[in-house]
Amino acid sequence: MFIKHFLTFGVAAIGTAAMPSSASNASLKGAFALSGATEKVTAELSIEKTGPLSRELLITFADKTTGKRIAYFDEELAQELHVLATDSNFSSFLHEHPGKVGLDGRFRVAMKFPKPGVYHVFADAVPTGLGQQVVRFDVSVDAPAGMEAAQPVPAAKEGTDGPYTVQLDQSGLQAGKESMLNLTVLKNGKPAQDLGLYLGVPAHAVFVGTDDLAYVHAHAMPADAAKAAHGSHGSAHDPAGPVSAQMMLHAKPPHAGTYALWIQFMANGEIRTVPFVVNVAQGS
Repeated sequence: MFIKHFLTFGVAAIGTAAMPSSASNASLKGAFALSGATEKVTAELSIEKTGPLSRELLITFADKTTGKRIAYFDEELAQELHVLATDSNFSSFLHEHPGKVGLDGRFRVAMKFPKPGVYHVFADAVPTGLGQQVVRFDVSVDAPAGMEAAQPVPAAKEGTDGPYTVQLDQSGLQAGKESMLNLTVLKNGKPAQDLGLYLGVPAHAVFVGTDDLAYVHAHAMPADAAKAAHGSHGSAHDPAGPVSAQMMLHAKPPHAGTYALWIQFMANGEIRTVPFVVNVAQGS
């Protein structure tokens, strides 16, 4: 059953242990998380507890070759860093932005977690001259011992958030190949007419592999832009034009298997999040 901002299915975190990161100034080393890319950075995360289930995350990147802290980042969709998180059961999703890197070379982002648990936190940035880099941290937020996995549910063709429904054609998804997915946003059963750009694009899609936490962050474009230049981090949308309810999404899942997927878009001035479970076929 899909409900607002949540989906449930049974997968335990792979290679993840609950760590005592709820204490102030706990420090974690990141794991490179961008399949198919060259690892050019290292990253560390310090955590400060600011309240029940709330934390301030302090993230630093360093050049893997020189070891020097990175101070300059390119903006990707108006942000220097995207911080995305899901719990070990993939039942919740957070997407925050810390703004500009600080003078101390740190990004600071406030996160309010919905419940105790172990969270996979992805830091997605473009250090100047190094290209897109993604680092994952596994963060314990007051996680109880012996947490049970949720019960599985089958992949769905549509998910909902309030009056909005996303219809997703996932039949073309193949491992290791750039696949095109068509999606339609409905409001009360009709194509939504109140959509706006979210960080400069019609919609965002974040895939996380349930077996190895493989990460893909893709952006949608209007369905009529099929012949325009495209890519997982590009959009052909006219910022001055209306946002169509019919969109297309190009994504390249690195391997076959099950992925948690969240599609985010702006509707009536509010960010909406629709969860899915998708099965990616082995490429031919």
